Amino acid sequence: MEPKIMGGLGIRGNSDMYHYEKGVHYLQLADWPSESLCLTRCGYHECPPNHSWGPKSRPQYHMHFILEGKGTLETCGNSYHLTKGDIFLLLPNVVSCYYADHKEPWHYAFACFVGTQAERYLKRAGFSKDSVIRRCNLSVNTFTACIDEMLESHQLTMTNELKRTAALYKLFALLIESNDFSGEGTRYDYSSQSYLDHALQFIHFNFHKNIQISDIAEYVGITRSYLFQIFKQNLNESPKDYLLHYRMEHAKYLLETTNESIKGISAAVGYNDPLTFSKMFNSIIGVPPSKYRQI
Repeated sequence: MEPKIMGGLGIRGNSDMYHYEKGVHYLQLADWPSESLCLTRCGYHECPPNHSWGPKSRPQYHMHFILEGKGTLETCGNSYHLTKGDIFLLLPNVVSCYYADHKEPWHYAFACFVGTQAERYLKRAGFSKDSVIRRCNLSVNTFTACIDEMLESHQLTMTNELKRTAALYKLFALLIESNDFSGEGTRYDYSSQSYLDHALQFIHFNFHKNIQISDIAEYVGITRSYLFQIFKQNLNESPKDYLLHYRMEHAKYLLETTNESIKGISAAVGYNDPLTFSKMFNSIIGVPPSKYRQI
């Protein structure tokens, strides 16, 4: 059975917060800082046959990763039969019950947390009040490696607090990443303006290099087609045209303010071949760079 916990805030009857008991290996924290995401408990439980919890509720989110065996979750009027590779979530203050199979009892890892951004991150990870189970879509050991990091950082120091929090964020990054390639389609987390700003920043810092449109899309984290779409919607030109015009405007500035050679200016705006640069400059500005300097 799970160790007894005293009080509604998870405060134990002794000062040690790192425990290994028969079948249960876990870390429990007493303080719940008001932060975007805060770990309150994590560990492993190797359940005996028919081991059960509930029906009752807890004030935090409890996420379980099934490592081996089988079991059943009952919550919100639904019953789910789960097995290795499944993840199930207990919602705060929602009465639930779960129990191990009588022949193949489950062994699971768990992480419990609170935070102002928890619901938002869970939604992107594929969870909601109507969807409390999903598959790992990655090796379950990928997720438990994060829980191992939390357990290893059990001492009450600020350094370990930051390590535990970092491991929790890493766990959510894996959950969101694995949900994205679960066959549900491409998702974008931010506004089109945010992606546009990120793309423009990349261009402004890298236009002097031989960058391609695919490099911009990869850096921002979106497809080329979506990059094209947001440029056309917001700037009324393609990313390729914007990059070309930005390079030519910078070339004009260098021609007006420096004595740099055409070859040097060509390299400074991302062209290895001065002839190609001169042709592009002439097509956009209307005169060759050498003649523009004379104007």
